[in-house]
Amino acid sequence: MKQNYSVKLVARSEGIEYRDEHDIYRFNTMLKNKKWTVFMPGSKGKYFEPHELTEEEQSTIPARIKKYLEAKKYFGFIGPSYPVIFEREGKVSIAIEASRLGARRYWDRKKFEQR
Repeated sequence: MKQNYSVKLVARSEGIEYRDEHDIYRFNTMLKNKKWTVFMPGSKGKYFEPHELTEEEQSTIPARIKKYLEAKKYFGFIGPSYPVIFEREGKVSIAIEASRLGARRYWDRKKFEQR
């Protein structure tokens, strides 16, 4: 059975986008000190809603992202590849938290209006 999913780097390699038959997931990422760091939690869906992965998602999505990033060569087809780690996002400032909450309320209203 062929599984339909895609993984790609976006935003100048500062983000990673995972798409499957269920939805689209986005995570911040960084290549620093010869290792890839993927920050959790990510966002999900068209409206970038903050999302903690479920157990089922946790069993597949990080493994596929890790496989993709570890296969990525530094200079295109040549050069080294780097290990991948997953980290919880550090303490978020009050301003960023307020901004995220405002965005979530906005998209909740938009979704309600579309019904």
